[in-house]
Amino acid sequence: MLKTVTKSGNGKTGPIAVTYRAGAHHTFATCPSSCALNPHGEHAAKLIDKRYLRALRKAVPPGGIAWTYSHFPAEFLPVPAAGETVINASCDSPAQALAAVRAGRPATLAAPADSAERWPAKIEGMRFVRCPAETSDSVNCGNCGKGRPLCARPDRDYVVVFVAHGSRRALVGQDTAGGCYGELGPVRLQWEATRSSGAADDSAALVRFARSLPAGSMLRHHVVGDIGRAV
Repeated sequence: MLKTVTKSGNGKTGPIAVTYRAGAHHTFATCPSSCALNPHGEHAAKLIDKRYLRALRKAVPPGGIAWTYSHFPAEFLPVPAAGETVINASCDSPAQALAAVRAGRPATLAAPADSAERWPAKIEGMRFVRCPAETSDSVNCGNCGKGRPLCARPDRDYVVVFVAHGSRRALVGQDTAGGCYGELGPVRLQWEATRSSGAADDSAALVRFARSLPAGSMLRHHVVGDIGRAV
């Protein structure tokens, strides 16, 4: 199920186009069961939805940019290609992030809530840079990087760090599964609305939505949700 928003009202993303993706029977059903942030692994996806992934790669506004994040293992994600959606490997440890970048995938790191003072840092020669929107109230996805958001840069030589936020942030980096900011609160309400009223053929709906956006637009896919095949 897919929900599309032409102009987000979320302060962190800014007024750009965004999407939400959920399973028809459970909100976390498009997220991988292996995701450390997922507290509902029993309802999660075990495989990537290949049809949806093909659509996602093409779902870029005319003359614009698109990006997203996936918690599926980096080796299963496509290497970025010109004109396609940038799919970041969302990693749970610096070691995972380093391996992803070395394999040619742009990477982000979900860092524990108590690690804010650690970043920026250099680990094994790789820079780890904290998301600018987390350190300045004047920065959001729409104006990050002077119109070229860090996460939308496919060939970057650094990892973007997101310090855990949301009501479940204390679980990030712990042995207990959980910590997703979409588990509770306003984001969860939007996610639940996606499950109940979003487009059922999310692949076709996604491509149509991207093509309908004004030329030069930014599109952040999956405020919550992933590329898994929901069952």
